[in-house]
Amino acid sequence: MGRGRRLQWRLLLALLPLVSLGGRTEAAPCERYEPDEVVLQGALQLKAFAGPPHYTSIEFGDQPEAVWILTLSEPICIAALPDDDWNIAREGVQTIEVIPRTSFSAALNGKLVQAQGSLSRAHGGHPHAEILLRARHVAPVQP
Repeated sequence: MGRGRRLQWRLLLALLPLVSLGGRTEAAPCERYEPDEVVLQGALQLKAFAGPPHYTSIEFGDQPEAVWILTLSEPICIAALPDDDWNIAREGVQTIEVIPRTSFSAALNGKLVQAQGSLSRAHGGHPHAEILLRARHVAPVQP
């Protein structure tokens, strides 16, 4: 192989990674914890979990506790808050517990919705997902 041909191959190999990146889209920026507002989309479900007195089994006498769960259409990442040991970075979040700030229709159960509010990590009590959305608006996604 001649010197010119080797140079062509080296140039081609050097440019290959750049060409393969051409079709990729940049990753969406991470969402942020409260007080920032987010808008998320996913399937909303009202689920029953065991409540008081033992929080272990509805079948054995615990009261059912209704909780809204949002399963996101696409997983998200959440950026850490500086100087905050609690609200740490999270990757691949797809399940979020929705805490309604205003009432919304139970007819949204099982529907694809868009929810707006602020995110926080769950703490205390007995959360059913690591991330909470304090939702101030939930509406069905229009086809």
